This record gives sequence, C-alpha cells and structure tokens, in this order.
Amino acid sequence: MDIRGRSGTAGVRERRYERHRAPDEADTRHPLPSVTLMDSVQGERPAGNAMLPTETTTSAAPPVELEKPVILVVDDSAMMRRALQRILDEEFTIVEARDGLEAWEIIQREHGVQVVFTDLMMPNKNGFQLLRDIRDSVHTRINQLPVIILTGHEDDETMKRRAMSLGASDFISKPFDPIQILARARSYAQHGETMKKLEQTRQLLASRSTIDSLTGLGNQRYLDEHGAELMAFAARQNADISVLRLSIDKYSVLVRKAGQRVGDKVLVNVARIIRACARREDVVARVGTAEFVVVMPGANAKGARKLADRVVSLINQTVYRLGETRFRMTASAGLLHSAGVADGASDFDAALARATELLRRALDEGGSKLVMETVEPTPDRLPISLDQALVLARAGRQEDLHQMFPALLPQLCVLLEALADAPDEPLAEPARALLEAVRARLGEGAPLEEARVSGQVPGARGL
Repeated sequence: MDIRGRSGTAGVRERRYERHRAPDEADTRHPLPSVTLMDSVQGERPAGNAMLPTETTTSAAPPVELEKPVILVVDDSAMMRRALQRILDEEFTIVEARDGLEAWEIIQREHGVQVVFTDLMMPNKNGFQLLRDIRDSVHTRINQLPVIILTGHEDDETMKRRAMSLGASDFISKPFDPIQILARARSYAQHGETMKKLEQTRQLLASRSTIDSLTGLGNQRYLDEHGAELMAFAARQNADISVLRLSIDKYSVLVRKAGQRVGDKVLVNVARIIRACARREDVVARVGTAEFVVVMPGANAKGARKLADRVVSLINQTVYRLGETRFRMTASAGLLHSAGVADGASDFDAALARATELLRRALDEGGSKLVMETVEPTPDRLPISLDQALVLARAGRQEDLHQMFPALLPQLCVLLEALADAPDEPLAEPARALLEAVRARLGEGAPLEEARVSGQVPGARGL
C-alpha cells in the first residue's frame, strides 16, 4: 500500500515502522534519530528530535506496471486472431502467428511464452506438426508448454484423438465462448508459471547435485571431483589409469525423427550397459547430451581395452523396437591409457581432453569404432624400488640404473635420515653430509616428502 502523501495516525505509524526496519549496520555508520512506535494525534508533531516524513517532503512514485503473462495465438485466420486478442488482451500479452512454422520460431526465440492456442489446419506447418515439435523438444520450458487446440465443426473426432495422442492439453470449439477462453487462459497461464518455477528449482538442485537425473550415473560435477582424485592417486602410486570417453553416434538424428522420449530411453539403456561392464572402483559419468566418461584406476592397457571394446560392442548390438520399427544405435570412443607416472598423468583435465581428441578422431573416421592411445612414462620417472635397483646393479646394467636415479633418490633420503638420526652410530655424520648432498640434488624436496610418507617411491612394483 502506498502511504506517501497521507496524513493522520495510520500514516504516521506506517512511516515510523519503515524507519524502524532500517538495517542495524546503517544505524551504526550513519546514526539517525531514534524513532519510537507511539500513537500520534492527527496534525500534531511529536515532541523531541524525532524526524518524520511530512506531506511537503514526500512525492508520490509512479505506479509499477506488472508484467502480463504471454499467450501465443496460432491461426491462419486474421479474424480468429483478432477475436482472441479482444477477449484476452486486458489480462495477457498476445503474440500472434499465422502458421505452425512461424509459431515454432517464436517459441524457440521468446522464452516468456506460457500458453499456446493453436488451430489444427494451417499452411506450411499445421497444428499437429507444431504440437509434435513442442512435445519432442529437448528444452523443458518448451516441451511442458500448455497447448490448447482450437477446433471447428469440420474437425472430426479422429483428428481430436490424434491431437490428444500427441500431447494436447485441452480443446476449445469454435465459435468461441469468451468466458471459456478466459478461464482456460487463466488456468493454464498459472500452470505455466508454476512449471517455470519448478524448472528453475530443478536447475538449481541439479547444479548442486552430483547425480545425473536421467541415467542415475554421475554428472560432470561428480566426474570433476572424483576423476581428479583418482588421477592424483595414480600419479602418487605410479599406477596405471585409463580414461574412456564415449559418444552415441547420430543421437541428434534419432531425437529429431523419433522424439526426445525415445532418445532418453536409449540413453538410459546405454548407461545400464556401461554400468554393467564397469568395475566397482571405476568412475562412470554422463557428461553431455549423449556422451559418457569412464575413469579406470589401476587398469592396465589390456584390461582397459577389453572393457572399452565390450561397452562399444554391446551398444552396437542392441536392437531397439519402436512400434513396428526396429533400429540399432552405434557408439564411438576414445581411450587414453597412462602407464605408471607418465608426463602430465596427474592432470586429469589434460587426460580428459586427450581422450576427447581420440573420440573426435574416431568420429572423423566414420564413427562406430574405438581409438586408443597409450602414454608411457619417461625413463627418469619409471617405477622402481631399491630392491629393483640392486638387481640392476648386480646385473651390470649401469646405464639403465643411471636413468632411474631421480626415482631412487627420495628412497635413499629415507634411509640416510634413519642412519643420521641413529644414536651412537659411527656413520651418522657421513650420512648427514650425504643426505644434504642428495637433498641438493633433488632441489625443492617434494619427492622426499612423498617418500617419507610411503617409505618408498610411491607404488613401486616388483620386477
């Protein structure tokens, strides 16, 4: 309620209440005279220094115009469009389209449309085709739009049943009853606003979730969190790790021809195949409309290739049935296998990007295939233990041993520290001197911290 410009007790009380609600922090930074919520006789000014707004210091603000719900009217008859405009114009913003083609362009462009009134028989794109496009859209704001069909005496029951099967929300017969038109518009506009708020809530929850709502797999956020952890662990432990990125071939074509509901069912089945083939320790996520990622910690090249081949093979062999039509979908995949601590192996984003490049190569080569790449560790980062080094030394393989010194020095530091700290040890002083020399050779000393925690080069494996 606008109380500016009013006089009298009620006006004074309301204005005082607004002053009382001023933020505490504003009171401390810019002290204002205190205002007591008290009765005031009309026309009197309260005693003291209380400063209240008066009629002479306050001007009325212009009224705020509330935004009207938007209704799209689709009919090739200008007379019918004008009739609906006259009925609905007072409460709604009316957008007109002469056929389904123009209407579809408006729906895709204008996000504010909340209800669609459409005729069935129109040129270019009729009402059935428009209704199918709306219901098959991948966007929730479009596929959930209320669509009210405007029917005439020439429209038989078969046409109405067809429209209902395509997802029509309601029917209104010509000639129009203005009361029915207005009642339907109000009801479905409220429904559209409710659906809009629900979609906003869903998107907010999805942004905080780590689970893909359609397939039950992890989502991009889940992959970012756990993929980086697994890659860092593999780097610390000198362990193998593989990243598989997979895409369903020509998925957009399927959705365009058969609809989003069919596409969703295919994605759910693909997710089921991947989950069945993956191991318990693997991370599986859906990261795009029809793309999936599997991170396989500890899997060697042969094991990772076997899993990837099985997933692609099962997807390609699956037969889907839609009415009397049967069809198959194929998959393309890129597989990056990192053996041990390879260069950049601890960077999950880089590994995922490389797997994506391999997937693109598979698609460029015609799709329905797997492209694999193995990254080997450089010699100075090969996994090796002190026992393995002794074997190489006794075998006279000095050149191989020299290449592996950077991986051996952190372990040597652990032994030298124990020797230098041993009480009454004659070799303690020489050990301390050698320890300082080794530390200088290591530089920053980060490898030494890893070795101190594990007692060896992380993940050293036997010959």
